[in-house]
Amino acid sequence: MHSQSDSHTSTATRFRFTLALLACATAWCGSARAAPMACAELEQLKLPQTTVQSALEVPAGPLPSGTPVPTFPPNTPATRLPAFCKVKAVVAPSIGFELWMPLTGWNGRFEGVGNHGFAGTLDYGDMAWQLARGYAVASTDTGHAGNDPLPWMQNPQQLADYGYRAVHEMTVNAKTLVNAFYDRAAHHAYWNGCSTGGKQALTEAQRYPADYDGISVGDANFDQIGNRAQYVWNGQATFANPATRLSSAQLSLVNKAVLKACDALDGVTDNSIEDPRRCGFDPAVLQCQSGQDAAACLSGEQVGALKKLYAGPRNPRTGEEIYPGLTPGSELGWGGVVNGPNIYATADQFFKYMVFKRPDWDWRSYDFDADWVTSRTGFDRILNATDPDLRAFAQRGGKLFQYHGWKDTVHPAMRSVEYYESVLSALDARGDREQAIARTQKFYRLFMVPGSNGCASTGDLPDVFDPMDTLTRWVEKGTAPERVLVTHKTRGAVDRTRPLCAYPKVAVYDGSGSSDEAKNFRCQAPAS
Repeated sequence: MHSQSDSHTSTATRFRFTLALLACATAWCGSARAAPMACAELEQLKLPQTTVQSALEVPAGPLPSGTPVPTFPPNTPATRLPAFCKVKAVVAPSIGFELWMPLTGWNGRFEGVGNHGFAGTLDYGDMAWQLARGYAVASTDTGHAGNDPLPWMQNPQQLADYGYRAVHEMTVNAKTLVNAFYDRAAHHAYWNGCSTGGKQALTEAQRYPADYDGISVGDANFDQIGNRAQYVWNGQATFANPATRLSSAQLSLVNKAVLKACDALDGVTDNSIEDPRRCGFDPAVLQCQSGQDAAACLSGEQVGALKKLYAGPRNPRTGEEIYPGLTPGSELGWGGVVNGPNIYATADQFFKYMVFKRPDWDWRSYDFDADWVTSRTGFDRILNATDPDLRAFAQRGGKLFQYHGWKDTVHPAMRSVEYYESVLSALDARGDREQAIARTQKFYRLFMVPGSNGCASTGDLPDVFDPMDTLTRWVEKGTAPERVLVTHKTRGAVDRTRPLCAYPKVAVYDGSGSSDEAKNFRCQAPAS
């Protein structure tokens, strides 16, 4: 039983409390309560369009076998779980979610946890970790179970549930359950998401600004349609033609050339590029010359493919960018891009079953003019979260903490930079960029992570940090993050640190002291 169990009153009192909740099915009735509800009693709670399937107390114990490793930074698995109330519920017609609430030691906060890919499962690894930290935590399958693309990808209701409705409905219902169980509302609500969970984060800020006080946005795939098109572009540029494919050895060759050209731009050589936008690497320098060893150079076709990968998909008729390209310095992570079609699974399903509704559709046939228009029509407003208007979220005091690994090859990092710039433009009515940055940073900050290739730690460079610690300090103490410390460990001991700087600033080495210590770097505006 949770810590307030001694204050539970008689069955008659609990019955009166349930009646009060029924009266408040569509509008919360304020803070007055008769008593907190026992975990099992939550099964009787009546919620709009929602069925509580079960509510069970789970005893404290070791992490269940098979629990996934957390997929959000700092990727720290729980070793034990506290005793908790586990609620399973379904929002009509098919949005499944679970809410886990500590029986004792609740930190007073509610946290929603995001998904990956096309969802279909709950993120138990991150739920377990956050529960162990004292959060009441919830996750949803977004309205469909499992990885089978049919029938949900052709069901308008399930598309909407996946696109935006499921997280909101989970959040509203979970908050009500938390309030009933603890006899008080969470004092703050947070969202924690990476990849698709990052897209869900921005969807919440844009569509439902009252749901969360603080939102962590990690390596967000918020432009899902453009991202799927980029997968196809990469495939057409490389894998579709044997002459343009790049081996692992050739990718290593390219990466070494990129680092030679751009690594030292931040004042230190460390196998990392602080700001890849400044890297003017030209793949043509690797093109084979007469008599050159073929193992040390690339063919003209391969150089052309590289240029397409760095540029990203473009409309062949207008030249307009569809999605940014892969980032210089990320080449060692391109194996799935150039050595096989495995990375195209979500793109393949999206175009086959959502857009064209043709199971025999072949990605090699995609037209980046006509087919691009078709891809966006009807799906943009459902799947994407690209609206730069965050005024409602800002006005209610919400805080948005976004991060993105510069080496991410699944969701190229420049798309997050472009989105942040679009928010600046939306607040820049008088053409004063500095004023727009100041206004935006009051509620929204972006941190680019040079050593990271996605949601999980790479282990090679400093990239480990806890976005939730930073976010809660900002929301609850007003401490806006200027610098975020990232670390690297060897055999469990921290041996390298580096600061992340609030965009548009970047970290620059002071020129003295160890380049493995964050204190020897300063945040400054980037060189043009």
